Amino acid sequence: MTYVIAGDCCSDASCVAVCPMNSIHPSPGEPGFGTTDGLFIDPRTCIDCGACADICPVGAAKPADQATPVEVELNRAHYASAPALDALDLGSWVPPTFSPWTGGPRRVAVVGAGPAGMYAARELLLRSTAEVTVYDRLPVVGGLARFGVAPDHPLTKQIVATFERVLSHPRVNWRPGTEAITADLETRYDAVVHAVGSFRSRRLGIPGEDSDRSCTAADIVAWYNGRPGATQLPVQLVGPRAVIVGNGNVALDLARLLVSDTQRLATLDLPPAVRDTLATSGITEVVIIARRGRDAAAYSASALRDLHTLENVEVVFDAEELSSPPRPGRRIVFRFNTSPTAWDPAVGLSVDGQTISAGNLFTAIGFVGQPVPGLPFDDLRGIVPNDRGAVLDRPGHYVTGWIKRGAQGGIGANKACAAETVRTLLTAAPREALTAAPM
Repeated sequence: MTYVIAGDCCSDASCVAVCPMNSIHPSPGEPGFGTTDGLFIDPRTCIDCGACADICPVGAAKPADQATPVEVELNRAHYASAPALDALDLGSWVPPTFSPWTGGPRRVAVVGAGPAGMYAARELLLRSTAEVTVYDRLPVVGGLARFGVAPDHPLTKQIVATFERVLSHPRVNWRPGTEAITADLETRYDAVVHAVGSFRSRRLGIPGEDSDRSCTAADIVAWYNGRPGATQLPVQLVGPRAVIVGNGNVALDLARLLVSDTQRLATLDLPPAVRDTLATSGITEVVIIARRGRDAAAYSASALRDLHTLENVEVVFDAEELSSPPRPGRRIVFRFNTSPTAWDPAVGLSVDGQTISAGNLFTAIGFVGQPVPGLPFDDLRGIVPNDRGAVLDRPGHYVTGWIKRGAQGGIGANKACAAETVRTLLTAAPREALTAAPM
């Protein structure tokens, strides 16, 4: 389902900055900005990520099925006579010509090929004549855009194809399946952009968390998305009830999948073995535990909407009695203001003096960054300390994405984040460049 701008658009253009597909126009500086009746989303390129809706200050960006037919047609008609704009269209590819440092960096390494790294590479190609080498420990590009997006959001995954186009640029060297070593990079490049993300799951810190049939949501998401190295089911799935601690979009993605029946699973982009395992798990109810109230829920409006569109699945808020086995039928239950205290696979999850009987515990309480060897690190915030992307006290090193700002924000937020980092990098050169040895 694509998104549209509906109702009273305020034209503050915050949605333009976060749209990962360059689908919202007219943008600042384009003809018509400030004079047309608001902004418009191109339905031909929208990938249903919801970034515009999450940031819209007046709630004008919404799924097309929540808008009127007139509003949907206004968005379509705005682009009727214009070609679709490719989010990563780099124009003509001109062979690089390198001048002394006054002309900018000549060789830049980007470590990480997820959305943050790929947007940084794109900005470097657009704004400079640099040769860019992209490293990633995985053998394919995409990061969480490939291996973290729910299988029932196929449009969002299409952005991986546009990232692959960046890698085909003649000024890009692609180094998949490679662990980049900071000290080695310093001898080979004029600048290094670290886009390594925050892939370590936060822990609950309760007794039994590491015992049988308990794992992080990130582990099972990696399994059902077929991430290299994560092709084995991390825990045995045991119905009829599973508990997820955390109420962000990842928790809701997992809940949707676990309660899907055989018919729905057959429509999803899943490896056959994963589909068969989910179909025979016996899980018919998922309880989502949130330690804060509903007004502080971490999920987006679009993620909650996805739950309500599930056929033959009841969505329940604030159910009190959950100690007995679930009743017949499929449902997703939210429990707010509830604190988990212990997990015992023989009985279930202890919460506030009550035990919720369950066969599985999944934790989805966010991610935290890990130190990057050779760079300073803020253990409290889980980031590399930086000033607009420039690593503090380490000239020539830059960060973007979650390792820069913390594990928050989706694909769209990484676009604006990378643009800021690259602006900082290009402004700093050559005064704050690495001392790069000849290659």
